Amino acid sequence: MKDIVIIGAGNFGREVAQLIDDINMDKKTWNLLGYVDETVEKHGTIINSNQVLGGFEWLEKNGSNKVAAICAIGNPRAKYSVVGKISGYGLNYINLIHPDAKIGKFVEMGHGNVICCNSFISVNIKIGNHVSINPGCGIGHDVVIGDFSSLYWNVTLSGNVSIGDGCEIGSKADIIPQRSVGSWSVIGAGAVVTKDIPDNCTAVGVPAKPVKFHQPVTVVCNT
Repeated sequence: MKDIVIIGAGNFGREVAQLIDDINMDKKTWNLLGYVDETVEKHGTIINSNQVLGGFEWLEKNGSNKVAAICAIGNPRAKYSVVGKISGYGLNYINLIHPDAKIGKFVEMGHGNVICCNSFISVNIKIGNHVSINPGCGIGHDVVIGDFSSLYWNVTLSGNVSIGDGCEIGSKADIIPQRSVGSWSVIGAGAVVTKDIPDNCTAVGVPAKPVKFHQPVTVVCNT
């Protein structure tokens, strides 16, 4: 079994710990050392039987390509910020894929991705780095998903959809074929995307329309 640490001891961190347990029940793979989190009050505490090892200083002392890591932060901008801050510690980011996820043969995937149970990923799909795909998502053929994006529960991406970097797609959102969501945009829960969505906005409703625009992400992050 290989040692692994979870970056982030929040709600999604607990779910990722459960994902690791599920993977180990199918095949003994990972020895979870615990969580790394910058919240000082959590240091030394036990969360669902796993210890919070400390903050980024733990990574500075122990991080190397010998220790696998996964960033378990749901919000794309926060995830991007944290990965950037710890990019110098030589972590070996791995992909965690639930045994019940169905993934087609012709799927390209980067590193640091979390794919939860009951997700279906079709064929000729490109998934970047540090992407989170929550339970029950359906991803059609020829979809592209950019770095740091998060798909929440039961999202449906139809064929030839393009999701930019850092997108946050709310639960039960649907995106019809051949549509795109611009980088660092948010799609509200239950929204239906029928037209292309620009960068750096929040879009809600049926059909989804931009209701707010955000400051662009400017810090360069080594993924």
